[in-house]
Amino acid sequence: MKILNKNKALLRRRVLRLNILAALIVLAVSVFMIITGEYTTLEERKAADSIYNILAIGSLIYMAVVWISCVMTKPFWFPKKTD
Repeated sequence: MKILNKNKALLRRRVLRLNILAALIVLAVSVFMIITGEYTTLEERKAADSIYNILAIGSLIYMAVVWISCVMTKPFWFPKKTD
């Protein structure tokens, strides 16, 4: 991995943090819909809840992967100055 200049490194870090924020929003919406969803039949509830559960778990996994990539690549993007 090559060392980036400061502007590109800051841009990449910002993009990764926005991805984490987007996944957090998806998680919050899916949990909200799981809790407050109103359905006419039990079959509709089961179908919708399974979709919301997949979205919630997927967003958690996505957040973890993006966060780990942000943490693990930081030394390459922001190297320590050797003065």
